[in-house]
Amino acid sequence: MSTSADNRLFGLSPRARRFVIPAFVVLLAVIIIGTYANRRSESASGTGPVVGGDLHAVEQLGDRVFVGGHGGAGYRLSAGGWTQIASLGNKDVMGWAQSGSTLLAGGHAGLYASTDGGSTFSAVPNLPVSDVHALGARGATVYLASPEAGTIVSTDGAKTFTKRGAAGQDFMGSIWIDPANPDVAIAPSMQQGAVKTVDGGRTWSPLGSAMGSMAVAVDPSGTNLVAIGMDGAQQSSDGGATWTALSVPEGTSAASYTSDGDLLVAALAGDRADVYRQTAGGWDPLM
Repeated sequence: MSTSADNRLFGLSPRARRFVIPAFVVLLAVIIIGTYANRRSESASGTGPVVGGDLHAVEQLGDRVFVGGHGGAGYRLSAGGWTQIASLGNKDVMGWAQSGSTLLAGGHAGLYASTDGGSTFSAVPNLPVSDVHALGARGATVYLASPEAGTIVSTDGAKTFTKRGAAGQDFMGSIWIDPANPDVAIAPSMQQGAVKTVDGGRTWSPLGSAMGSMAVAVDPSGTNLVAIGMDGAQQSSDGGATWTALSVPEGTSAASYTSDGDLLVAALAGDRADVYRQTAGGWDPLM
């Protein structure tokens, strides 16, 4: 003969189980559905182009704003609306630049150039490295930084390159070049934060921002700087002499200044990019 104890499961009587188990099943279903819905929302929440799991660089080139990452890249016209760049799919764009009328995109797949305003890109031949982690240009001067070789520089619009120094192997993102002197440049270093060269990339000195920068934005005058790191963002209004904390949208990993001096930041939302322009009241999304 069975006892009341024999009929208990997990310490619950048959009568209690009729109420508790259905409630547990409903609760479990709510948790599973909610988790799945949140994941779908996260993956589809971005308003910009698909960039994959990592977002590396945002830059205004001409009348377009470009953003790129591990899985793709795209641009936005000044009138609005984002366009995916098919030729840069999975090219892992890590930096943008413009040399004359040619637009450049550098990444793990090498260096790519566009002569149609960024609609299509093709590989630059005879590159001395296969991996471009940071990129900048001013006129015919082009800076590349690669974990394979450090800093290499072209003075003929990316036709030929010369190695300038081993420093730069830890750079990533876009490099700013002084419009008055191409030997002066500022780059993001994953080890030293914002760094500066005054001898054409042969040596680089830290500017005192927090260690580990994923991006450094410099305004056209070279006075206002923003460094984006793993622990947040910092800004300087005196060329990097002093730094203060800057509040940016959650997930921000790239930043740049436009030719008009507006600060742009890009944040990853799922596998897409959200790009914002700083205003007096905060951050306005670029749709």
